[in-house]
Amino acid sequence: MDSFIRQLRFNRSYSTNIQKSVRPVNKKQEIISITSIENLPNEIFYEIFEYLDGCHIYEAFLNLNNHFNELLNSSSLLFKTQVHSLCEESYMDIYKQLILTQVDHYELLSFDLCLSLRNTNEFLPSYSIDSLFTRLESLALRNIEPTILTSILSNLTGLSRLFSLTVDTYHTSNNLSEVYRLIFMLPKLKYVKYSADGCATVISLPFATNEQSSSIEYFRIDHFCIINQLCTLTSYTPQVCHLKVSELFENDPINEIILRISLINLTYISIGLCTITFDKFEMFVKQTECNLEVLRIITYIYDINYFDNNRWEQLISGCLPKLKEFYLEYFQDIDPESGCSIDYEPSQRFTSLFWIKRKWVFELEMSSSNITYKISSYKKRWYNINSSIKLSKPTRLIIKNYDEFIKALNLTIRDILAVTQIYHLEISKENISSDSLLNLIYKFSAIDSLKISSLYIDEQNIRVVSNKNVITKVYLENINGIEEVYFLMRLCPRMKYLKVNLINEINYELYLKNILTKIKQNSNKYLRSLCLDYLNITIEKILIDFILR
Repeated sequence: MDSFIRQLRFNRSYSTNIQKSVRPVNKKQEIISITSIENLPNEIFYEIFEYLDGCHIYEAFLNLNNHFNELLNSSSLLFKTQVHSLCEESYMDIYKQLILTQVDHYELLSFDLCLSLRNTNEFLPSYSIDSLFTRLESLALRNIEPTILTSILSNLTGLSRLFSLTVDTYHTSNNLSEVYRLIFMLPKLKYVKYSADGCATVISLPFATNEQSSSIEYFRIDHFCIINQLCTLTSYTPQVCHLKVSELFENDPINEIILRISLINLTYISIGLCTITFDKFEMFVKQTECNLEVLRIITYIYDINYFDNNRWEQLISGCLPKLKEFYLEYFQDIDPESGCSIDYEPSQRFTSLFWIKRKWVFELEMSSSNITYKISSYKKRWYNINSSIKLSKPTRLIIKNYDEFIKALNLTIRDILAVTQIYHLEISKENISSDSLLNLIYKFSAIDSLKISSLYIDEQNIRVVSNKNVITKVYLENINGIEEVYFLMRLCPRMKYLKVNLINEINYELYLKNILTKIKQNSNKYLRSLCLDYLNITIEKILIDFILR
């Protein structure tokens, strides 16, 4: 948000003054001429004050001396101020003094106001926000009583530099219609974020006409929103390029109609909780004629179409050819009796050439209660230790706690393997028993890499699993004893890369010596790289001195 505001912020008048005041001077002259902090150029203080709250600036520098008094009253100085109901009375007094002192030019650049109902009624009638704030660029209004909020918004239409507006009506009102109507009337807005509470928000606005269009480009809807409401709101923002919706729902999955809206500038959509059907989402994309480059969706709805790679390929190829970044999360509950079985056909989803070309990979995360399917852009993982990356085999599964649901675990593994083959397995559960580990490796027989949080060894016959698995890379995050490393070396005889995190108390030199001896005794012909991460040694030294090639 801060970086966005900096990008849109208009040039300060004092920036011009800085350029005009620059003249050649040698370092010796410069050092001699500045003997105290108050002799620094005003432009230095302007830069420092950029990072401070306006009230803090007044509290620290007002009446310090004539120089700072003149500086604080200069029209070149713009203030960023926060006023919250929890502020001390002295702080509120400073704010009032700041406003009164600046009455002739209102040099407020950014204003963040959050008041309780009592503070609102006491504070705003005497110190209102209106069109006199001619240089105000960013305004945040939080927890303001609805009548006063609409009154404030009505007074802002004359502000020619107000480009950022944040409104929060949590605990005040669920009817957002009038507030949105007034927001869309503000002539220079580029960024809007509206937060509200509850799932019964009311937005009763007609579709916008050409004369009612807003200049908003960045639109964050941080409240419950029905798909038809979203269409209505975006009809007022034809210039929007960045759209973020926290919760998107639908009223009638069958009869709800999405009207055509031209949003050709829209390149970014993020939906935090999407419960509309895939058909509705697809219709929205087609009706808006958007040119998405980034698409992020998290969906909890039981609609298997979100998990249909063929439909995604058709939608992206036909309507979203410019899409560069794609992120999808699809949640599914696990039934302790039946797992998460769905009619998955065909298997090996999201691994075709279409996904490989775009470097979008398929991953899964499983806990005792649900499984999450994810599509996202490729990121280098610990097991990508060389340049040869097999994007055709990227599928990674993360398993969390599951001991209480052994039956559900076995059923869920069955269902996962019906969807895709797993090539990278990570177990975040602490102290997984060797028995459980053997069971997982046996079932996921195609895994190439194995990452374990920590391991508890109980005596097991590992020959069958050892002979069958094709694991080449192993990472043990937390080690309890050297026996765990020996166990993993026996369990994964084809291992080429071993990484172990050591704790402070461990003698890493002794560990290294013992591991090397074990490798020699076992005549391991595959292991080529050994990495010991030790907190008291830099990573660079580890890689140079303790990796065997």
